[in-house]
Amino acid sequence: MKLIGTNVFAYINRFVELTDAERKVLRQHIQIMTCVPKQVLTNIGELEQHTYFIEKGLVRKYFYRGQEEITVQLSKEGQLISSSVSFLSGVPSDFVIETMEPCTLAFITKSGMESLYEYSVNFEKMGRLIILEWMLMKEKTDTFRMISSPKERFVQFISENPDLLARVPQKYLASLLDIKPETFSRFKKQYFLKGEE
Repeated sequence: MKLIGTNVFAYINRFVELTDAERKVLRQHIQIMTCVPKQVLTNIGELEQHTYFIEKGLVRKYFYRGQEEITVQLSKEGQLISSSVSFLSGVPSDFVIETMEPCTLAFITKSGMESLYEYSVNFEKMGRLIILEWMLMKEKTDTFRMISSPKERFVQFISENPDLLARVPQKYLASLLDIKPETFSRFKKQYFLKGEE
Protein backbone atom coordinates (compact mmCIF):
# COMPACT_ATOMS: atom_id res chain seq x y z
CA MET A 1 0.00 0.00 0.00
CA LYS A 2 1.39 3.41 -0.94
CA LEU A 3 2.10 5.90 1.81
CA ILE A 4 -0.09 8.97 2.19
CA GLY A 5 1.62 12.05 0.85
CA THR A 6 2.39 14.92 3.20
CA ASN A 7 0.12 17.11 1.03
CA VAL A 8 -2.97 15.53 2.59
CA PHE A 9 -1.86 16.48 6.08
CA ALA A 10 -0.84 19.96 4.94
CA TYR A 11 -4.36 20.42 3.54
CA ILE A 12 -6.02 19.23 6.74
CA ASN A 13 -3.75 21.42 8.88
CA ARG A 14 -5.44 24.44 7.32
CA PHE A 15 -8.57 23.46 9.27
CA VAL A 16 -7.51 21.57 12.42
CA GLU A 17 -4.37 20.44 14.20
CA LEU A 18 -4.38 16.66 14.51
CA THR A 19 -2.88 14.77 17.41
CA ASP A 20 -0.41 11.95 16.71
CA ALA A 21 -3.15 9.44 17.48
CA GLU A 22 -5.55 11.15 15.07
CA ARG A 23 -2.92 11.19 12.33
CA LYS A 24 -2.45 7.46 12.82
CA VAL A 25 -6.19 6.83 12.59
CA LEU A 26 -6.45 9.03 9.49
CA ARG A 27 -3.70 7.01 7.78
CA GLN A 28 -5.78 3.88 8.37
CA HIS A 29 -8.78 5.37 6.55
CA ILE A 30 -7.14 7.11 3.60
CA GLN A 31 -6.19 5.05 0.57
CA ILE A 32 -4.05 5.92 -2.45
CA MET A 33 -4.88 5.09 -6.07
CA THR A 34 -3.24 5.81 -9.39
CA CYS A 35 -5.35 6.46 -12.48
CA VAL A 36 -4.88 6.71 -16.22
CA PRO A 37 -6.34 9.62 -18.20
CA LYS A 38 -10.08 9.44 -18.98
CA GLN A 39 -10.71 7.11 -16.03
CA VAL A 40 -14.25 7.58 -14.69
CA LEU A 41 -14.29 7.78 -10.90
CA THR A 42 -18.00 8.50 -10.50
CA ASN A 43 -20.79 8.25 -13.05
CA ILE A 44 -24.23 9.82 -13.30
CA GLY A 45 -26.75 7.82 -11.29
CA GLU A 46 -24.18 6.29 -8.96
CA LEU A 47 -24.02 6.94 -5.24
CA GLU A 48 -20.82 8.84 -4.52
CA GLN A 49 -18.82 6.90 -1.95
CA HIS A 50 -15.52 8.79 -2.13
CA THR A 51 -13.96 12.19 -1.67
CA TYR A 52 -10.68 12.53 -3.57
CA PHE A 53 -7.65 14.63 -2.72
CA ILE A 54 -5.42 15.18 -5.75
CA GLU A 55 -1.77 14.46 -5.01
CA LYS A 56 -0.88 14.60 -8.69
CA GLY A 57 -2.85 15.23 -11.85
CA LEU A 58 -6.07 16.86 -12.98
CA VAL A 59 -9.70 15.77 -12.58
CA ARG A 60 -12.84 17.11 -14.26
CA LYS A 61 -16.45 17.15 -13.04
CA TYR A 62 -19.23 17.57 -15.60
CA PHE A 63 -22.84 16.83 -16.49
CA TYR A 64 -24.71 16.45 -19.76
CA ARG A 65 -27.05 18.99 -21.32
CA GLY A 66 -28.46 16.91 -24.14
CA GLN A 67 -25.32 15.56 -25.82
CA GLU A 68 -23.13 18.42 -24.59
CA GLU A 69 -20.74 18.00 -21.68
CA ILE A 70 -20.93 20.95 -19.27
CA THR A 71 -17.81 21.26 -17.14
CA VAL A 72 -18.47 22.54 -13.62
CA GLN A 73 -15.16 21.87 -11.87
CA LEU A 74 -11.49 21.30 -12.65
CA SER A 75 -9.40 20.23 -9.69
CA LYS A 76 -5.62 19.95 -9.63
CA GLU A 77 -2.88 19.18 -7.14
CA GLY A 78 -3.77 20.10 -3.57
CA GLN A 79 -7.52 20.26 -4.18
CA LEU A 80 -10.53 18.05 -3.44
CA ILE A 81 -13.14 16.71 -5.81
CA SER A 82 -16.29 14.69 -5.25
CA SER A 83 -19.88 14.53 -6.33
CA SER A 84 -20.41 16.29 -3.03
CA VAL A 85 -24.23 16.42 -2.87
CA SER A 86 -24.36 12.67 -3.49
CA PHE A 87 -21.55 12.01 -0.99
CA LEU A 88 -23.15 14.10 1.76
CA SER A 89 -26.83 13.26 1.25
CA GLY A 90 -26.85 9.80 -0.33
CA VAL A 91 -28.74 10.75 -3.51
CA PRO A 92 -27.56 9.54 -6.94
CA SER A 93 -24.87 11.66 -8.57
CA ASP A 94 -25.84 14.14 -11.28
CA PHE A 95 -22.21 14.37 -12.39
CA VAL A 96 -19.39 12.44 -14.01
CA ILE A 97 -16.00 12.71 -12.33
CA GLU A 98 -13.18 11.80 -14.70
CA THR A 99 -9.40 12.08 -14.73
CA MET A 100 -7.75 14.19 -17.42
CA GLU A 101 -4.13 13.22 -16.76
CA PRO A 102 -2.30 10.37 -15.06
CA CYS A 103 -3.32 10.93 -11.44
CA THR A 104 -2.35 9.97 -7.94
CA LEU A 105 -5.35 10.37 -5.67
CA ALA A 106 -5.75 10.02 -1.92
CA PHE A 107 -9.34 9.17 -1.07
CA ILE A 108 -11.59 8.42 1.84
CA THR A 109 -14.87 6.54 1.70
CA LYS A 110 -18.11 7.76 3.21
CA SER A 111 -17.99 4.99 5.82
CA GLY A 112 -14.37 5.91 6.58
CA MET A 113 -15.35 9.54 7.09
CA GLU A 114 -18.16 8.53 9.46
CA SER A 115 -15.68 6.40 11.44
CA LEU A 116 -13.43 9.43 11.82
CA TYR A 117 -16.35 11.51 13.08
CA GLU A 118 -17.10 8.85 15.68
CA TYR A 119 -13.44 8.75 16.75
CA SER A 120 -13.08 12.38 17.82
CA VAL A 121 -14.76 15.78 17.92
CA ASN A 122 -11.67 17.14 16.16
CA PHE A 123 -12.48 15.09 13.05
CA GLU A 124 -16.06 16.35 13.17
CA LYS A 125 -14.71 19.90 13.26
CA MET A 126 -12.42 19.11 10.31
CA GLY A 127 -15.33 17.81 8.25
CA ARG A 128 -17.55 20.76 9.13
CA LEU A 129 -14.88 23.31 8.19
CA ILE A 130 -14.01 21.60 4.90
CA ILE A 131 -17.70 21.43 3.93
CA LEU A 132 -18.12 25.08 4.91
CA GLU A 133 -15.22 26.06 2.65
CA TRP A 134 -16.74 24.05 -0.22
CA MET A 135 -20.07 25.85 0.22
CA LEU A 136 -18.52 29.32 0.43
CA MET A 137 -16.30 28.75 -2.60
CA LYS A 138 -19.22 27.40 -4.64
CA GLU A 139 -21.44 30.36 -3.79
CA LYS A 140 -18.64 32.81 -4.52
CA THR A 141 -17.92 31.13 -7.88
CA ASP A 142 -21.60 30.90 -8.85
CA THR A 143 -22.21 34.55 -7.95
CA PHE A 144 -19.17 35.73 -9.90
CA ARG A 145 -20.32 33.77 -12.96
CA MET A 146 -23.74 35.45 -12.79
CA ILE A 147 -22.60 39.04 -12.31
CA SER A 148 -19.35 39.15 -14.31
CA SER A 149 -18.76 39.55 -18.03
CA PRO A 150 -17.20 36.72 -20.08
CA LYS A 151 -13.99 38.76 -20.31
CA GLU A 152 -13.85 39.21 -16.54
CA ARG A 153 -14.36 35.48 -16.00
CA PHE A 154 -11.58 34.67 -18.46
CA VAL A 155 -9.08 37.12 -16.98
CA GLN A 156 -9.69 36.07 -13.39
CA PHE A 157 -9.46 32.36 -14.17
CA ILE A 158 -6.28 32.62 -16.23
CA SER A 159 -4.61 34.89 -13.69
CA GLU A 160 -5.37 32.34 -10.95
CA ASN A 161 -4.71 29.19 -13.03
CA PRO A 162 -2.18 30.01 -15.78
CA ASP A 163 -0.97 26.39 -15.89
CA LEU A 164 -4.40 25.10 -16.93
CA LEU A 165 -4.22 26.81 -20.33
CA ALA A 166 -1.62 24.23 -21.31
CA ARG A 167 -3.13 21.30 -19.41
CA VAL A 168 -6.82 21.52 -20.33
CA PRO A 169 -8.43 21.41 -23.78
CA GLN A 170 -9.87 24.81 -24.62
CA LYS A 171 -13.43 23.50 -25.02
CA TYR A 172 -13.48 22.43 -21.37
CA LEU A 173 -12.18 25.76 -20.13
CA ALA A 174 -14.77 27.60 -22.23
CA SER A 175 -17.51 25.37 -20.81
CA LEU A 176 -16.33 25.87 -17.22
CA LEU A 177 -16.38 29.66 -17.66
CA ASP A 178 -19.67 29.65 -19.61
CA ILE A 179 -17.98 31.32 -22.58
CA LYS A 180 -18.51 30.43 -26.23
CA PRO A 181 -15.45 28.60 -27.63
CA GLU A 182 -14.85 31.23 -30.33
CA THR A 183 -15.06 34.00 -27.71
CA PHE A 184 -12.60 32.12 -25.50
CA SER A 185 -10.20 31.85 -28.46
CA ARG A 186 -10.41 35.60 -29.04
CA PHE A 187 -9.77 36.39 -25.36
CA LYS A 188 -6.82 34.00 -25.33
CA LYS A 189 -5.26 35.65 -28.39
CA GLN A 190 -5.75 39.12 -26.88
CA TYR A 191 -4.29 37.95 -23.58
CA PHE A 192 -1.07 36.68 -25.14
CA LEU A 193 -0.72 39.64 -27.50
CA LYS A 194 -0.97 41.97 -24.53
CA GLY A 195 1.68 39.93 -22.76
CA GLU A 196 4.08 40.44 -25.67
CA GLU A 197 3.74 44.25 -25.60
